[in-house]
Amino acid sequence: MAGWTRSRFDMLASNGKWIKTSVFPLLTSSLSRGARILFVLSLVLAVPLAAWAADAVSETEAIALYQNGDYAKVVELLNAKPGHSVQESLYLGLSYLRLGNKEKAIDAWKEYVKLDPGSEGARDISQYLTLLIREEAKRTTKTMRKQEKITGNIVDPDAVAVSPFRNLGKASYDPLSKGLAEMIITDLSQVKSLKVVERIQIQALLDELKLSQSGLVDPKSAPQVGKLLGAGKITTGSFLDLDQEKMRLDAAVAETENGKLIASPGVSGNVATFYDLEKSLVFKILCGLGQCPESLDSRTLQAVQAIHTKNFKAFRHYSAGLDFLDKGNYREAAKSFFLAVEEDPEFNLARQALIDTPRVPFDVSAMIAGGESAAKNQGAVVGGASLPIVVTIPEKGVRALMIPSIAQQPIPTTSTVHVHISFN
Repeated sequence: MAGWTRSRFDMLASNGKWIKTSVFPLLTSSLSRGARILFVLSLVLAVPLAAWAADAVSETEAIALYQNGDYAKVVELLNAKPGHSVQESLYLGLSYLRLGNKEKAIDAWKEYVKLDPGSEGARDISQYLTLLIREEAKRTTKTMRKQEKITGNIVDPDAVAVSPFRNLGKASYDPLSKGLAEMIITDLSQVKSLKVVERIQIQALLDELKLSQSGLVDPKSAPQVGKLLGAGKITTGSFLDLDQEKMRLDAAVAETENGKLIASPGVSGNVATFYDLEKSLVFKILCGLGQCPESLDSRTLQAVQAIHTKNFKAFRHYSAGLDFLDKGNYREAAKSFFLAVEEDPEFNLARQALIDTPRVPFDVSAMIAGGESAAKNQGAVVGGASLPIVVTIPEKGVRALMIPSIAQQPIPTTSTVHVHISFN
């Protein structure tokens, strides 16, 4: 007990020398053992309470500064802290937006959504984030192209990009190229030693270069694309629907600096078990990246093995939604994601995409207004002329799916999350 007490107070002493000079002697005085224990417990509880009080003061100060228009001071105050409260992260993002720094606003609002998941304000901010990330990806892409022309981009050897897969079969399967790439990106991202380029960044480069998907997945041009993305490695691929409900997936992993092919895995099997094919391909890609399954810890291995969906219709709807989202057609994207969730209530990627899909292309002023409403706990919806429709998104099922012009199939559930989506 004595050893623990002394080491504990040594740590606390960094925040005040009075602990050693005034408090510790009390513990060695004639106080009873019970009294000393109670004293220690009260002091230990007082420390986090004092920290909470300090946080409350900084939060109140940040809000007052923001309301006075001192956005730079808000940033200075909150960045001096090691962590932020829900309100602080929200106001930090608002201040950065007011100052025109979208990149920092994205970081702050990502923290806010993580700290306050499921709230109406977080759902609104998630939609703003979708638009901000798209805009920032375009800006970053243009900057990287200019930099590449001047001095060449710095390539991170641990970073890997996954391009949309090329469809070599039926044209109706074209959207699957994006859905397949997003699933692979999600799986590779579970390996913490890898830095996986977000799909939205790759799409921004596609749009900037005015390349078709086939132009990006061409193994000959892929290394140059990887360099523009700053990725040391790039994975390209193709898929082909064969006769008798069969499918083949092929990939190529190459180094972007010299175009050297590292691995060229391929798998084939039934369309009905496409999810097994995707996982088999992912593990082969990981081996090509030096991350074979046997080298992964149990938690990472389990995360990579997790099936996104076993429902092929849900996969097709989700893939179509990504394609609509890239084209800025948010109404059709939301419908497609909704249909994917309707087909498979356990499809987390589709459910999150539905939550994140904006109702309309908000501008920055609308985002700020929405963020300020969220800060006041009003959860006001900014923008959009039509009335919101409540969509029930499942935690473990769908209780009631209500969207105009979409067939409704009530499915039993245990819990739900509500999201407001406006359709014109």
